[in-house]
Amino acid sequence: MLPTIQLFSAYYKPFPLLPKADYVTPVQAGAAITPIKLAMQGDDTGDNMSELNPFYSELTVAYWVMKNVDRTKADAWGLCHYRRYFIEDKYKLFVKKRSRYYYRTSQKILDNILTPKLYTTLQELLLCHDVIVQRPVWAMKEKGIVYTIKDAYTEAHFKEDYDAMIEVVVEKFPDFTKSIDNYGQLTKMCYNNMMIARWSVWDDYLHFLFTVLKEVQHRINMHKEGYQSRVFGFLAERLHNLFIYHHQLKAAHLTLGLFEDKL
Repeated sequence: MLPTIQLFSAYYKPFPLLPKADYVTPVQAGAAITPIKLAMQGDDTGDNMSELNPFYSELTVAYWVMKNVDRTKADAWGLCHYRRYFIEDKYKLFVKKRSRYYYRTSQKILDNILTPKLYTTLQELLLCHDVIVQRPVWAMKEKGIVYTIKDAYTEAHFKEDYDAMIEVVVEKFPDFTKSIDNYGQLTKMCYNNMMIARWSVWDDYLHFLFTVLKEVQHRINMHKEGYQSRVFGFLAERLHNLFIYHHQLKAAHLTLGLFEDKL
């Protein structure tokens, strides 16, 4: 029997596109700390961590779903973004599947993406896979230099934060120790904290994720400016990949459609 799926799309601000498909629910992230109230469910009801959104980004929506959504409504759920969605695969030359595909901001295009056909594709993939994630891309590649996941983080963010994260993983989940070194030397990963999986997989992952990040909060400087303030969102991307790698989860890879007008 095909699993039922509900996707949750994290919104941070007003955006001209809204999903019309009934299998996608928009949720306002950080609703507790903004005067702007969007016409959708907020992540600030029930058991929530909405006030930490500046640091945790879309993860406050994941936490809200885990704690508050009626689990009888769907067998599996997924996290996506107001301008990033899983799509049917797109191809480059020589039949190479893309990791990302850019669209202009258009409601018609979004409607043509979030179709019953896509929903069926997601259902069929979950029949024989543990998770659906973005097709992996280079962790970082600049001027012909390919960086490992570990080195890419320290180039783009703060090394001490990554080190604190690894330290906590080893302390809290010692069975990950052997996986960590091998994982850190990989050169490709999935970004954006987007995943579709059954509730049991999400529960195991989010227990791991928030156990680690809540301890890291006490060990790093959280007072970063601008882009870097989303430190736990960035660390989570690495923990997400580590969790899949360590547990050898069977992953289905799809293209991400991004509405960023990069045409």
